[in-house]
Amino acid sequence: MPRAGVPGSDLFLSKEKGGHPLRVQVKTGTQATRKTKEEGPIYLWATSYAAIERHDKHLWYAYVYLNGWPNGEKLPEVFFVPSRVVVRCMKECRANKETWPYFWMRVKTAGKYRGRTGLKGLLSALR
Repeated sequence: MPRAGVPGSDLFLSKEKGGHPLRVQVKTGTQATRKTKEEGPIYLWATSYAAIERHDKHLWYAYVYLNGWPNGEKLPEVFFVPSRVVVRCMKECRANKETWPYFWMRVKTAGKYRGRTGLKGLLSALR
């Protein structure tokens, strides 16, 4: 875990033998799903516009959808998303002058970032 005061970093990941570490920013959403006319069902999490300035190939986001947990029977879902994807979405929000910025992605295309598949992408970035 990083020391206090490291902006945009909740976790550090690195190889056992060293190398450049990855920083991970964790975002949690209790109501992280919505359906829109234009995009259909989406996941979304409140995310600051500061994400645009923090763009870095060594920064990833772990977006956690609680999925009703702990009150329901479903377990939370975690999506591991590279900062370049988050930055692209946040720039679009800013261009549309969104008051409450959110990172969002379509439910039907979120699989590449979900769970083990997303984790594999994150771990391959450690190379």
